[in-house]
Parts: sequence; C-alpha cells; structure tokens
Amino acid sequence: MSAPAASTALPEAPPCPRHPEQPAVGTCTRCGGFYCEAEALRHEERTYCEACGVLPEVGHLEGMKRKLWGKRDGWAWLMLASAPLHLAFTVAMGMDGLWHWAVLGAADTAVVGAWFLGVRLARPALLLLPPLWLGGFLLKGRDLWVLVPLVPAMGLALWLYASTRVRLFFQLEVDGERLERLWDARENNPLARLALVCGLAGLVVPVVAPLAMLLGLVGLHRVNPGATPPIGKRMHALAGVMLGGVSVVGWTGFLLMGRWPVPPG
Repeated sequence: MSAPAASTALPEAPPCPRHPEQPAVGTCTRCGGFYCEAEALRHEERTYCEACGVLPEVGHLEGMKRKLWGKRDGWAWLMLASAPLHLAFTVAMGMDGLWHWAVLGAADTAVVGAWFLGVRLARPALLLLPPLWLGGFLLKGRDLWVLVPLVPAMGLALWLYASTRVRLFFQLEVDGERLERLWDARENNPLARLALVCGLAGLVVPVVAPLAMLLGLVGLHRVNPGATPPIGKRMHALAGVMLGGVSVVGWTGFLLMGRWPVPPG
C-alpha cells in the first residue's frame, strides 16, 4: 500500500498583531515580531514594525521623513504669496498688448501655482523660467545687464531643484545619506544652530546678543555625542556664545563712549 502524497499547500500567513485583519508580511529586524504591509517601516536595507521603527535609535531619519513627506515648506508658501504678483503682471501686460511679456508672466504664474499644489513637474519647470526670461530680453534687444538678476535666479532654481526638503514635499524618494544631512541641518541640536544665527545678528542688532549667549549655553549643555542619535553642533553653540559676548562688550563700550564726552587734549 503506497504512502499518502505529501501536502504541498503553503501555510496561511499569520495575522498582524497590531492589525489582525491584515496578514503579516515579515518580521521586524529589531524585535522579531510580525508586521503587515501598512505598518512596515523601511530604514535603509532593514524593515521594522511600527513600534520599533519610530524609536530614536532606529528610525530618527524615517520619522523625519514621515513628518515632512508631502508637507509644504516655507518656499511653497512663498510661491503662493508671489502668485498674485505674477498674475497681476500678466494681466497688466495683456491689457497693454504686450503679449510677449504676458506669456512669460503666465508661465511664472503657472509654475509657482503648480509648485504650491505639489505638482512634480513644477520642479523641472522652475529651471526653465530664467532661460525663458533671458531669451525674452534678448529677443527684445536688451543688453546683457539682464544677467545680473537672472544668474542668482537660476542659482536659486538649481538649489531648490536639488533640495532634499523640496523632494520630500513633492513626495520623491531620498536616499539615507541625504536624509542624514537634512536631519543634521534641521533636527540636530537646533538651539545651537539658532544661537549661531542670533550671534551673527547680534553684531548688528545688540538686543539679540544676550539671547545668543543664552541659546548657546543651553545648546552646549545638550551636546551628547554618545546619545542615539548623537547630539552635536558644539562649535555652533560655542560660536553663538562668543559672538554674543563680543557683541555685548562691543556695543556696551560704544554706548559708553558716546555718553561720556572725550576731554579736550
């Protein structure tokens, strides 16, 4: 009598512990628990469950990415604020019969509006605007002095096109190295970075100098290279304290010299 044929049916996938209605698709790299596709958090080449993926020692980059994904930044709101100006320019040129400039103004209006709405084509379209304006000026016989404003405009367009923050707003994937640089610039000890900014401003606006010193001291206290993720920006904090101190001493001396007249020689 022959033995019964072995069953070839695959075992049914276990349910996800956090979402029982969903089947598990893998196990967490950190805790080994099951996760479903909806809660899987991928960090570089590892995948974590939702609970482990948000821990600072695991997913600080992924957490920042999720926070900024599809969220408008200051540049998007600046595009929206500039849209009425571009539209007014377009209408005015059209009413005067200057269709050459009206078309360029309409292109500006369309690009800044699409940028605010998160249309991905707005990124490469922004790169085309400075060359279009340059061509428009040259067709009208303008001198090359128009390059003075157009060169910085092209530089800004290139910077925005390459910006990691802008890519996250347009929901474009970013590699781990770029995310690490963005995290270091935005999230790594922001008080130390603000102290440096206030210290530089204090050289011109004296009332900001004490704030620079205070922020620098707090930022310096927060530096912890052994933390996960490491907290740095020590030099930013020190620079803020020193610039703030220099500003306080310098402005105090300047005011005292102005108050007490110098005796005649």
